[in-house]
Amino acid sequence: MAFNGKILTITGGSGGIGTAVAKRFTDAGGTVLLLGRSEEKGRATEKACGPGATFIRCDVSNADDVANVFEMIDAEYGGIDFAVNNAGVTTPYVSLDKVEVSDWRKVLSINLDGVFYAMKHQLPMLIRRQGSAIVNVSSCAGVVPIPMQAAYVASKSAVNALTRATALEYATESGGLFPVRINAVAPGPTLGGMNTPERLAAHPQNTERKRNSTAMRRFGTPDEIVNVIEWLLSDKSSFVTGQVISPDGGYNAGKIL
Repeated sequence: MAFNGKILTITGGSGGIGTAVAKRFTDAGGTVLLLGRSEEKGRATEKACGPGATFIRCDVSNADDVANVFEMIDAEYGGIDFAVNNAGVTTPYVSLDKVEVSDWRKVLSINLDGVFYAMKHQLPMLIRRQGSAIVNVSSCAGVVPIPMQAAYVASKSAVNALTRATALEYATESGGLFPVRINAVAPGPTLGGMNTPERLAAHPQNTERKRNSTAMRRFGTPDEIVNVIEWLLSDKSSFVTGQVISPDGGYNAGKIL
């Protein structure tokens, strides 16, 4: 699909699904603005994607930082056409009474607050562009909760609800401003990101549990998730908004025996 001349912002763009999105979009002729905290990882992704990508340091959990970055983007680029909100973290596998308050705050501030802060500043730019869209990256755990991950489940469930609520608010043209389609993807266990080879090797029991949680008995690849994100950004999905789509290998289809 062609995204010639289009501008995409992506949070959490320097690894896993985020990097795959950035590469796919630049390969299709678009400009990608990579927002993230790690200068080293961001510059590496920028280099891998070529001249169509630019890294901008941004802490999505900091409301002022996000506001300043999007103000700069509007001034320098004249707006954006698409946004993928992908930044996310998780916590150790523990029961709720053992979750540290600092871990709870960290997960909610990045996974949920970060999406809110980003959308708050993306939407005023997106409503100026016809055919614009947002894709929030959620998780299968936000659709079918899992134990020992209460903070992560709560954050991703909230992202799904936020996606649906804002999709209703921006679904129609108003006052000469364009509608914005807003959807989410809820991936199943996916290689890269939180599932690096090092992490998978270090925790073999968790790795096997994740693999066996899907009907397909395997991990997804970043490209398989990006196929869905690309479709949601494109005009191929022009009648789709407010949806949480699950490329999850059958994770939420039913209980695996």
